[in-house]
Amino acid sequence: MAFYSVHLWGSGPDAAAGAAFVRQSFSWKAFFCGPFWLARHRLWTALLLWAAAYVVLFLAWRTFLSADAAFLIAVLLQIFLGLEAAWLREAKLATQGYHLVEIIAAPASDLAESAFYRQIEPSDATLDIASGGQGDARP
Repeated sequence: MAFYSVHLWGSGPDAAAGAAFVRQSFSWKAFFCGPFWLARHRLWTALLLWAAAYVVLFLAWRTFLSADAAFLIAVLLQIFLGLEAAWLREAKLATQGYHLVEIIAAPASDLAESAFYRQIEPSDATLDIASGGQGDARP
């Protein structure tokens, strides 16, 4: 079972419509397709840092690193990206004004979304009381 962090922009009932869900686990997509994943999520600063790291790695490999060492460093950089992918997305959401409101445990993202919306949706009993109705109770 995975954990999903739920981020909302603003407050109130309308904010839930634009909720962002971030899976809290290793990102295989970021590991295997690093620059494309960064571009897809519009993490431009991280993409520039990723490119700079690989330029430095390439220059180091051409001058004094062995091919095995350069490969190992490249794999370690990709592992680091896979591990920090969720944090990068959360940091971007925070800069856009989103704030963390909930952590949901669910096997899939659609189930996490439905669990979150079920939690914040007012129950029928609350609606009946608010509207002055008696619900199923009969006099």
